[in-house]
Amino acid sequence: MAPDRLPPALEEPVWFERLREPTWLLPPVRKGATRVAFVSEHGDGLPDRDLLAGLPLYLAEATRFATEAAAVALTAPVPPGIGDRAARELDASILVTTSTTGVGELRRLRVRVERPAGTVLDEELAAEDGQALAAALAELPRRVTDIVRGTGVPGTWAPVYGPPTEAEAIRYVHAHHACLELGHDALYPPADADPEIVSARRTIVKASLGALADFAQRGSGAFPALLYFGGLAGAHAHGSTLPLEFRLQTNAICMEATDPRDIPFRLSALALRLQGDQQIAERRTRTLAESGDRTVAAWLDRVEAVR
Repeated sequence: MAPDRLPPALEEPVWFERLREPTWLLPPVRKGATRVAFVSEHGDGLPDRDLLAGLPLYLAEATRFATEAAAVALTAPVPPGIGDRAARELDASILVTTSTTGVGELRRLRVRVERPAGTVLDEELAAEDGQALAAALAELPRRVTDIVRGTGVPGTWAPVYGPPTEAEAIRYVHAHHACLELGHDALYPPADADPEIVSARRTIVKASLGALADFAQRGSGAFPALLYFGGLAGAHAHGSTLPLEFRLQTNAICMEATDPRDIPFRLSALALRLQGDQQIAERRTRTLAESGDRTVAAWLDRVEAVR
């Protein structure tokens, strides 16, 4: 049965709003741009939960950076068969649906791309083991964005973005889901709630932040750091003190970046504030303000409001 309401949808990458809307990172979207909706359908079992919840966010991010489309992603899997409804409610003319089928050696990752005129792609990719799944995930952004461009949507090129390597693809998809989850109210019960619940939720938050921090330090490019900082911001917004326990990891990522043009350097003006290192954050803010970039300056105004 279809739910009364669809899950919430994100119009920008999962980290974007959390990081005070760094518009200097994103290519512009023109008025009237083609809208592409990304949806995942429930899989055969719980092991696919993180994967299916992260896939729409992962593919929407790639499409946002590789095309001039407006990408919108549902934030949780939905029952099979309600994709058309999702496309209508999200006012999308292209619908990209992901799901999993089969188990064991028959396990497949299904990808379907539809337009009002009919299905553009409906294909199952091997995913029977970690290596096959990683290969499929690493290939998906290019395949999907090529199809979107093939429908008449102009392509673009953003030098800051690159899809993950095959070795990182599974962690990257899971990191999108972890970043999303760290903003959910349910992970932060009030202090006077059942102590076992408070402890269990704290353990989940700490484990998620730890996984994101490790990926940010070991992963290639700047985007793992975006997801980690987005996770920190989600926990900070709920009053959690756990971001303070990751100061060493955060400092290592921020201090390694020494060029004001680098994404981690710019984001350090916010990340360092989230853990209370105001003096260093303010020094970096002044350095960035001297660049004269109005978009960065407007972002810094939003960052300086963080306490």
